[in-house]
Amino acid sequence: KKITVMGLGLLGRGVGDVAFLAECEAVLTVTDLKTKAQLKESLTKLKKYKNIKYVLGEHRLEDFRNPDMVLKAAGVPLDSIYIAEARKNKIPVEMSATLFAKLSDMPMIAVTGTRGKSTVTHLIAHILEKAGQKVALGGNVQGASNLQLLKQTKKGWASKGGIAVFELDSWQLQGFGESRISPQVSVFTTFFPDHMKYYSNDMKKYFEDKANIFKYH
Repeated sequence: KKITVMGLGLLGRGVGDVAFLAECEAVLTVTDLKTKAQLKESLTKLKKYKNIKYVLGEHRLEDFRNPDMVLKAAGVPLDSIYIAEARKNKIPVEMSATLFAKLSDMPMIAVTGTRGKSTVTHLIAHILEKAGQKVALGGNVQGASNLQLLKQTKKGWASKGGIAVFELDSWQLQGFGESRISPQVSVFTTFFPDHMKYYSNDMKKYFEDKANIFKYH
């Protein structure tokens, strides 16, 4: 499959996702507004993969016209002309947390909220692990690649009582809204003004993204 990955970043999540897709022998175009120098650390980790083409320091419309799928990072602008180009050409646009939810056979407990989501996510994961459950911890967790977690599904974690525990921010929940799915169990901690520049000071838009955590139960 030809896949355009929009956003590599430096936090490790994008690197893990790209590595997973490369291991699956996808033909990848990785595009990021950061330059080669800025992304040096991430690029070094992907050096061994020969099926990746990089477009750095810019995005190009041509990379969104004919792939089999676009995998976009969290925080891509709502009015992105590149995502609009993909949709115009009927290219599926996915996000890694949503893709995990679709492809994994593990039930998901997800946590969102303006404040408190990290604490509650890790608390739930800790309780489940202490109770003997196998836990796939992902979502908005630094360094955690959601697609790499699919390997736990291959190991048969679901049949062993495995549970995915995900922290999901409003941007990641856009993917759930676009796919019209919600996690099996949802926790919504708090709601305060945040990311207002991204949402053009519209609290309703911010809430609509957050609400995808329960909207399609």
